[in-house]
Amino acid sequence: MANIRTGRRRSPLFWLLFLLKGRLSRGVYWPAYVLIFCIQSAVVAQIMGVGQASLHGLFTAIGPFVLLASIYSTIAISVKRLHDVGYAGFLALAVLIPFLNVAFAIWVGILPGTPGPNSYGEAADVEPQ
Repeated sequence: MANIRTGRRRSPLFWLLFLLKGRLSRGVYWPAYVLIFCIQSAVVAQIMGVGQASLHGLFTAIGPFVLLASIYSTIAISVKRLHDVGYAGFLALAVLIPFLNVAFAIWVGILPGTPGPNSYGEAADVEPQ
């Protein structure tokens, strides 16, 4: 986990949500996906509250940035899940297509990963060393 060039350590949560390298098992994919979905739902619900929600003003200001970060995180976990299955990460762009994104998330979450190492690295649930 240590970055050899700078000596800094990266958080496994940062790796999970924002980096595109590595592999991710189904056991980590589903909780991460549900967490991101809940964050997106809460932000949209506050924004759609049209002044009646208690945090409407705050979420109107920062909500779009939180939604963009959560969409990127969804792509990041999907890329790592596709790597675990042995597919190229560019297929994760399917999460940007309405209605297809739900089917894609379920499909990626159901596929078994390839046992042992593949061209994307060792099978692991945490950041590769």
